[in-house]
Amino acid sequence: MKSPEQKMLELEHQVMLLEQTDKESIFFDMMIDMAKDEFKIPIRKKSLSSQSSNSGKSPDNL
Repeated sequence: MKSPEQKMLELEHQVMLLEQTDKESIFFDMMIDMAKDEFKIPIRKKSLSSQSSNSGKSPDNL
């Protein structure tokens, strides 16, 4: 069984990893936006939410 100190250290480590991941995500979003503006092309994919609601239907029925 882990001591409270060990649990606290593990939680602090997890928080640090989440913060780093969040910073990386923001950085990559900024890079994508800059590339999109520089090259004038749509880089991001459109949301799949509208496609998933039409799943099972043939393209002719859309």
